Amino acid sequence: MTRFPYGIADFRRIRREGMVYVDRTAHIRDLESLGSILVFLRPRRFGKSLWVQTLATYYDLRYADAFDEIFDGLAVHGEPTPLRSRYFVLQLNLSRVTPRGSVDAIAESLRRHVRSRAELFLKEYADHLAPTRVRPDDSASEILDTVLGAVRQTDHPLYLLIDEYDNFVNEVMVEDVQTYQALFEAAGPYKELMKAVKNATEGMGLERIFMTGVAPVALNDLTSGFNNATDVSQEPELAALCGFCEHEIHDVLLRRLGEQVGRSGREVEETLDLLRTWYNGYRFSEDADVLVYNPTNVLYFLSHLQRRAKPPKQLHDANLRTDQAKLAFLARTAAGTGVIEQLTEGTGEILVPRLLDAFSLGQLTAQLHGDASAVASFLYYMGLLTLSEEPGRLRVPNLVVRKLLLGAGGRKRLRRSLSSGAPGKPSSQRFRHPLRAQARAPQQAGEDEP
Repeated sequence: MTRFPYGIADFRRIRREGMVYVDRTAHIRDLESLGSILVFLRPRRFGKSLWVQTLATYYDLRYADAFDEIFDGLAVHGEPTPLRSRYFVLQLNLSRVTPRGSVDAIAESLRRHVRSRAELFLKEYADHLAPTRVRPDDSASEILDTVLGAVRQTDHPLYLLIDEYDNFVNEVMVEDVQTYQALFEAAGPYKELMKAVKNATEGMGLERIFMTGVAPVALNDLTSGFNNATDVSQEPELAALCGFCEHEIHDVLLRRLGEQVGRSGREVEETLDLLRTWYNGYRFSEDADVLVYNPTNVLYFLSHLQRRAKPPKQLHDANLRTDQAKLAFLARTAAGTGVIEQLTEGTGEILVPRLLDAFSLGQLTAQLHGDASAVASFLYYMGLLTLSEEPGRLRVPNLVVRKLLLGAGGRKRLRRSLSSGAPGKPSSQRFRHPLRAQARAPQQAGEDEP
C-alpha cells in the first residue's frame, strides 16, 4: 500500500518505512557547486524541512555505513559527491523559538534552543569528540564556540543546517516592530548569534552552511552580522527543488493511487485537473520554465483520497491559514490594500518591474504606503504570488491562494468577485470563472472533511 508522508519531514523514517519520496537528491551536487554558505527561500510548508533532513543524512559521518541502505535507488546513490558522510552536522530549527514576549524572553528562548541542540550534538557524537560540556549560563554564541572547540580537535569539519532562519523574527515583525528592531541591534541576541556563525566560517571549523527561510527581510537586517551568504532561491537548476512537478504527481502518485482505490484513467485525469486548479502554478525562476505544486497540499489531498476514496471537502491544508496574519499586516497599509484589491478584482496579475530580493524591514515599511512593488514582492515570498510567464509581472498561482487573498480583501469584495467571476491564472492559463468553480469544487470533490 502506498504511504504518503503528509506532515512528515523525517527523511530516514520515510526511506526506512517505504513511504513515497519524490527524489531530489540530484540537486545535492548543484548545491555544492553554488557555494558553501547558502540561503534557500521558499513559502511556508513547501518541503524545506524534509530537504534539510535529506542533507543532514547525506553529509553526516555517522551514516557513512548506512549510505547504501538509505539512499539506494535515489539519484545521488549512483554518483555520490566527495563530500558525502564527511561532516559533523549541527541542526537548528528556529521555528522552535517563541516569538512572544519581550526581547529578553525571545533571547532566552533562542539561547535554550541553541543549547538543547548543542547538547544533543555532543551526545550523538560522543564517540567522535573529546568529552565536552555546555556551561548552563552561556549565551547562544558562546555555546556555538564550545561546539566548534570540540570539532576543531578532530579531522572532520562542521556543517551547520539552519531551518526556518526567519520564522520567529517574521512573526515578531508583523506583531511588534519595536521588538523586531531590538533583535537586530548591534548587541541584539539574534544578530550576535549570526555574527558568531559568520566568524566561525573563517577557519574556526565551520565549513558549510545551508539555511532555509521564507523571505530575505531578516537576512538583510542582519547587515554586517551575516553578509557572506549566497541566496540561491532563484537559481534555475533549483526551480523544482521543493514542490512537485505535474508529471511526478501523474506518474508517481496518482497512477499508483488510482490502482489502489480503483479509479479509472478518466477519473485520474479529472483528479489531476482538480489538483492543477487548486495547487499548481508556482514558478521560482525566470530562467526555468518549471511550474510546481505546493507539496503539503498535494499530500494532504492524496492522503485523504487514499483513506476515503474521494477528495476532501476542504481542499486546502488548514495549517496554511496562519498566512492570514501576514496578509492582515499588509492590508493595514494603503499600498497593501490596493494590491490585494487589484489581485482579487482584476486578472490576478500585477506589474512588478523588478522583484525585490534584498530589502530590510525599514525599507519595507517605508515603501508599504506607496510602493506596490514592495507589497507584491513580500506576497511573492509568502507564496501568495509567483512569477508570471510574462516578464515583469507577478500573478496569483492557484485557487487556494485566491481564497486567502479574498479573505484578506473582506466580505464586500468577496461578494462582488463572486458575482462577476473575476478571472485569475492557476498556471499558464486563466481560471475559468474561478470563484464559481471554488464554490462548486468542494461539493464535486466529496462531502467528507479531512
